[in-house]
Amino acid sequence: MKKLIALLLALVMVLSLAACGSEKPAETTAAPEVEGTDAPVAQETEAPAAEPVEVTIWHLFGESLENGAPHAYYVQWAERFNASQNEIHVTVLGGKSATDIQTAIAAGETPDIFMNYWNNAAQWANAGALLDLTPYYESDTEWNYKDIMPGALALSQYDGKFYSVPNSYSTTFMFYNADILDAAGWTEFPTTTDELMQCIKDTTVANEDGTIKTLGLLPNMPWLDTEMWAAAFNAHWISEDGKTSTATDPANKAMFQFILDIYKFYEDEFGWDALTINDFGDTVRGNRATANDPVLTGEVAMRWNSENLAATLAVHGKDVNWKMAWFPNVAGGEARALLTSNVWQINAKSANPDAAWKALASLTSEENQKIMAVGENNNGYFYARRSVLEYMNEVLADQLGAAKEDPATGAKVTANLKVITDAMLNGNLQAFPNFAYVNEYLNAISNYGGLIFTGDMTVDEALQAVVDEIQPLLDESPYIPYEG
Repeated sequence: MKKLIALLLALVMVLSLAACGSEKPAETTAAPEVEGTDAPVAQETEAPAAEPVEVTIWHLFGESLENGAPHAYYVQWAERFNASQNEIHVTVLGGKSATDIQTAIAAGETPDIFMNYWNNAAQWANAGALLDLTPYYESDTEWNYKDIMPGALALSQYDGKFYSVPNSYSTTFMFYNADILDAAGWTEFPTTTDELMQCIKDTTVANEDGTIKTLGLLPNMPWLDTEMWAAAFNAHWISEDGKTSTATDPANKAMFQFILDIYKFYEDEFGWDALTINDFGDTVRGNRATANDPVLTGEVAMRWNSENLAATLAVHGKDVNWKMAWFPNVAGGEARALLTSNVWQINAKSANPDAAWKALASLTSEENQKIMAVGENNNGYFYARRSVLEYMNEVLADQLGAAKEDPATGAKVTANLKVITDAMLNGNLQAFPNFAYVNEYLNAISNYGGLIFTGDMTVDEALQAVVDEIQPLLDESPYIPYEG
């Protein structure tokens, strides 16, 4: 039974980091096999052509053109870009998974530009599938990479070079049912992790038959994302010099112990073991970001989620007193949160790399991202440029709220956008280091971490097992940041 529980926990933990803002685990694929000569570099000059150079762009979203869906914005941008000059013609296609891209690149086909998960960059770059964008970063001063938030830049580099351009900018918040907390004596959200633990205990309620009525906090919702928890506890996985696994550091131990203590409380106080909690999670997880989100129904008092949940709850939770908050401060430190991003990359075998960069620079420019920041259904979309986040905070939040037909919903949208952008601009955000074996590291944390919650390993044993597995990989290929 313990092994079954471990498997269930591991399945909801593994590889969730890269998809924080997309409400689903990241798709991690093996690197495409690429044959041929070395990738072209930015300094090469392309031969002039009588006809416009064709640049194809693939992205992960569906191809809906309604209500400001991402594809609609990309198509509208392509129309503007194509009309603005006659040297490059852009075509945009959606619904392309990382596997689709991998297959196309291996076959030597398009796309020129594609959207990907940041943690695929190392393997794909090592396989020769990604164009080194560093020369463009350094030479295209009008595009201005220094406007991009530092954490997003960190996710876009590997081995001291830039292989990606940040697209989204996503972090995590605590969403909670304020009426449930208030009834338990918590008129304000906890400000320390000790208070949070007590609040979890105070807001957990059983039905008369002993089944779960309300969980104070469901640790594995939307999944048991130990990277999200680690960021909240100011825990790090690699030393500052990029050479040493720090999995056994006290902050990581404190993070795992905190989650373990939540499970222990549920079992000791109510008899709900980890399998029971996981089964309950499976039941309510399917309703997340709907009218029956467990925060709205009261099945959980509070839960983690990316900022995207705010738009859904603003619509479906008009009659529920729900709120969002930053994670409480850990002992002796500040509250932190996980940062993640999806990214754009250029095919190393693109026949027209300079043209591809010009298109990508336009797509990810400040001007265009301010247009696209309106988002789907006027709910906002968060991009990695500081100037765009400031624009959302100072101008767009009020405009989007005013655009809502329901004044109550509009007011909530405005307030939430300001809370979110304040946190993104001023919060203490932390990204996982991007190095050659990032996916192996994430898997090790998930696999051994799952064994902690089933009693098969202690916290110390599990984290030492992570170090034992990962340190040889870091010895072979340390984390090397860009130093431009």
